[in-house]
Amino acid sequence: MYIKRSLIALSLALVATTAHASSPDREGAYVYGGIGKTHLKSKTPAADVVPGEKRKQSDSGTSYASGAGYRFGPFLAAEASFENTLKNSRSKDVSRLTNRSLNVGGLALLPIGDRVEVFGKAAVGSRQQSLAPPKNAVGDTKRIRQSKFGVTPSVGANVYLTEALAVRAEYSIPQSVNKKVTQASGDEKMRLNTWNVGMSYRF
Repeated sequence: MYIKRSLIALSLALVATTAHASSPDREGAYVYGGIGKTHLKSKTPAADVVPGEKRKQSDSGTSYASGAGYRFGPFLAAEASFENTLKNSRSKDVSRLTNRSLNVGGLALLPIGDRVEVFGKAAVGSRQQSLAPPKNAVGDTKRIRQSKFGVTPSVGANVYLTEALAVRAEYSIPQSVNKKVTQASGDEKMRLNTWNVGMSYRF
């Protein structure tokens, strides 16, 4: 019985040691930043579609993200982040939608070997969206803005170049645009999401 228990304890210790070796804790504070795209997909009401045009339209603009977090071990972390579109210009006949958000969230991480890990993130915070009318618009040309508290889920991956420095990629799940902004655009439905690629550094 003693030998059996000793073998079980030894086996558990070997498993724990192997898991630790294959997935470093990387506990501690870190910062990150990245640049990417904000994608917008919209759907025009059928009654408003101009002959020859499609109901579904898409657009994109450059955006960036930055944040800071704390890693509690190999599998959990907490973050605060800020995202914003960089290009706010608009053409003579097309409105321009911009999006910015300030969030806090939690990450569940899954290490894959020593250098790679994937993660899922759920962030909550304020999303401010605005719609600027075309430059040649007549009449009421005010920029429409609306802020809304919401949840933003995303998925991503880290590839470690060193124990402290990593390449980070993140993709947010498409979310509906705030109702007031959607109504002002005249569209039936608007959804947007972002992706970005950058670097993270652990202290």
